[in-house]
Amino acid sequence: MSSVQWLLILLASAVWMNVCGSRAILDVGKAAYYSSPYTPTECYGVDPSQLPPSNLFAAAGGNLWDDGAACGRVYTVRCISASQSVPSNCANDRPIRIKIIDSALSSTSAAAAYKQSVTGAELVLSEVAFKAIAKPFAASIDIEFQEV
Repeated sequence: MSSVQWLLILLASAVWMNVCGSRAILDVGKAAYYSSPYTPTECYGVDPSQLPPSNLFAAAGGNLWDDGAACGRVYTVRCISASQSVPSNCANDRPIRIKIIDSALSSTSAAAAYKQSVTGAELVLSEVAFKAIAKPFAASIDIEFQEV
């Protein structure tokens, strides 16, 4: 990676920290998406009120799940997929806020479990959340995220 690319990454990170605050450390990972039905979930069972009106939510994978402690956590997520040789999968670079409602490896969330196992995604976003930051053809994206 050239020094110019590193400089641009550092500058983008500084802007991101300015926008989102510096309370938490930014993490980098992958995100995929899953489609309805979204319930039942590991966090809230079949309660339909668990789904935010914005439909911006996700299932947490890997260490983010934290044995269920992730339930209800809110994260700011931003697409960062881009390279010089491959067109970006990002629709934009604006962050969105999502709420964790499920485990990406839950046996009751088969779509999320499948997506997490195939992509290794830290976050498996609702379809609405994913499409808010990714281009329609993307199956997974690289993301920056931090707990709010």
